[in-house]
Amino acid sequence: MTDVPQPATPQLLALAAAARPDWSPDLLGDVVAQLRCREDMSFGRLVVAVAQLIADPEAEPPDLLAAVSEPWRQRRRPPTPETATRGAAAVRAALHHQPPTT
Repeated sequence: MTDVPQPATPQLLALAAAARPDWSPDLLGDVVAQLRCREDMSFGRLVVAVAQLIADPEAEPPDLLAAVSEPWRQRRRPPTPETATRGAAAVRAALHHQPPTT
């Protein structure tokens, strides 16, 4: 049994070139090559990302790099509620702090 979807990067680039003639094919090819080198970027995810980019009239190929989250950010634990409480207390203390007079 073969894995599906099969990578079809040249066809994906051809589709993007046909749908978005305002984009530089070389620039898109470079961005896609950078994404394909990532372990966490399957071809299926790449197809979805490119399709979303094609659909956005304001998008440019480098936006693909910005849209992909970095793996280390996904493993990060969210801050606990007391983090906000400590931050707010620090701001209040800083607002009420009077510098020493000489």
